Formats: sequence, structure tokens, C-alpha cells
Amino acid sequence: MKKLPVLLNPYIKTRHPYNKLKICRRCNYFTVLGDTECPACGKSALQDVEQRASASLTKSAWMTRLIVVLIASVGIVLSPSTLHTILISAGGMVLLALLWTMQRRLTPALLRRKLEKLFLKEAYSLAAGLANDRETAIKVFHDGDKPLAFEMLREIGALVHTDQLRVEQILLLQSFILRKDMDLMLDPLLMDHFNPDLVEYIGELAKIRRDLIKENAFRYILLHEAHILKMEHGESILIGVAGAAVRMKRYLLLYPYLIMRYADRLPKDRFLRLYRMVQASPGAFTMPLYEEVMSVYNEKYKWDEDFQATGKPRG
Repeated sequence: MKKLPVLLNPYIKTRHPYNKLKICRRCNYFTVLGDTECPACGKSALQDVEQRASASLTKSAWMTRLIVVLIASVGIVLSPSTLHTILISAGGMVLLALLWTMQRRLTPALLRRKLEKLFLKEAYSLAAGLANDRETAIKVFHDGDKPLAFEMLREIGALVHTDQLRVEQILLLQSFILRKDMDLMLDPLLMDHFNPDLVEYIGELAKIRRDLIKENAFRYILLHEAHILKMEHGESILIGVAGAAVRMKRYLLLYPYLIMRYADRLPKDRFLRLYRMVQASPGAFTMPLYEEVMSVYNEKYKWDEDFQATGKPRG
């Protein structure tokens, strides 16, 4: 398959995945792709779900305050004396001030609660809206705009965690010419089961973005190592992943046997880094790893001038 050169817009991260989710004020349609116009009813009535929850919370807060004011007012009207009127008025104002303060302090927690109630109440509409978003992205793909289709699926994937959606994103990524300057990701695309397209993608990242291969990815590779070795370029992928593990001392400590199995086939620059890390603190690593590194060094690089120079290893 001929890969396409593309430009991908950077993914804008938010504090919570639902921060980009919108809901229609008219028909309660949910979407993560819409801007202002609702895809369902066509009205310019989309608003952030947090705005909806905040508006509901504000309404509830004012209703509670109004009840306090009404109770105090009734007490004042029915008070038998001026003293009682003063006491009820003072008590009402104190209670209102305390209520106002408590509501302000509890706003973040109350807002989360409102959001939970909204998602629970509109669960069917939410699922239907996100499913329609996916169908929209698939239509864009069939229309030929693969980069836009991927960006749409990426937005949906922040909320919908299914292997089907992950595979669709991976297949699109594998149809692009990947570059180091792209805003790529890996952890959100990892699955529980073996998937050769995911493995191929990890292999690409091992060449251009080793920093994206972290603990979850290493565990995935180790879990499916036997299947990967049966792939056409499986061993090369495993060598690349082992080279990515040489980025940090932590990974050497966590996955020494992965590195041991492919140390003799690492590119020279990756083995040089591994050798320097092991030499810098030999007692920190398992004896088998240290012995394997020294064995490869003595066999292939003992007289190499690069290995005689000292210095801090670089990424």
C-alpha cells in the first residue's frame, strides 16, 4: 500500500475527555465533532456539556437561596414582635451567607455530580450521538479525506474506548507517511489482544518517536512477543522496541530480558548507549543483562573507538 504524505492538525488536549463534548439545547443531541450547528436538528444550538451542567447547577443554587429567602420572609410576616422580626431577619441573612459560601466551595464537586446525572439520564442519546459521529468520520474517509477522517476518529476515541475504533485509527495512521514532527500517540491505541497492524505501528514509532513507547507498550510487546516473531518483519520490530527501551535506566531495570534477547542485533548507536549505561552503574542491573552486554561488546565492539570514549549517553 502506497503511503500518503499528510499534514495532521495537532491534537488539542483537555483536562477531561468530555471537555470537547457538546449537547444541543433543542434536541439533546450529543456530538464531539460539532461546532455550533446541531447535526441532528440543524439549529445553531450546540453548547458544551459543562455549560449545560453549570446552568443547571446555577438554577438549583438560586432555587435553594430563594427557598431560604421565602422561609425568612414568611417568618418575618408572622413574627409577633419587632424583636422576633430582627432575629429572623438576622438569622435569614446569616443562613443565606453560609449557604452562598458553601455552594461556592462545593461548586466543582457539585458540577461533577451534575455532569454524572446528565450522562446517566441521556446515556442513550450520548451513545447514539457518538455512533453518528463515527459514521460521519467513515463517510469522510470514503469521500477521500483520510487525514480529516483520522482527526475525527481521534476526537471520538477520547470518549469511545473500543478496539474497533482503535483499529480504524491505526489503519489510517499506517496509510500515512509518519514523521517525527507529527502529533502521534500510542497508549490510547493499545489493545488487550494481538493485532499485527498495531505491532507494525509500534515498529514505525520505534524508528521515529521512541519516546512514545512506554511501559504499557513494552508490556504489550512482551505479552505478544511469540506472535510478533512470526510476522514478516517481527524480529526487526522487536529489535526496534528493545532499542527504545534503552532510552531510560528505568526500562533497563524493568525489562532486562527483552533487551538481552536482542542486544546483539541492536544498531551500534543504541548498543553504545546501552553499554555506557551498564558501565556507569554495573551493580544496578541484573547479572545476566550485564554479562550479555559485555559479551556483545567483547565480540563486536571491543576495538571500536566510539566505545573507548566516556561521556553521558544521549537518548
